[in-house]
Amino acid sequence: MGYTHSEFFRLLPGAMGEYKYDVSGTTVTCRIGSGKLTISVGPEGERRLVLVVIPRTEISFDFENVTDEVRQEFLTYFDLRFMKGLG
Repeated sequence: MGYTHSEFFRLLPGAMGEYKYDVSGTTVTCRIGSGKLTISVGPEGERRLVLVVIPRTEISFDFENVTDEVRQEFLTYFDLRFMKGLG
């Protein structure tokens, strides 16, 4: 993702929608239905495109006991809240 840690955690509440979550360091956990989601936030980095520097942070999602339908619905909602430049 093209965000720093501070940007990611600032936008996270809107991206989680109705799901209550806990943050411990760089790990986010929440219950989704009868399952669980763990979001791991990797180290910050940057991507350089000639003279432009874009922040970069790897994010991984680990869904446990969550149906494909619910997982896809969550990811679509989450991704829309993190899109840049929709204007």
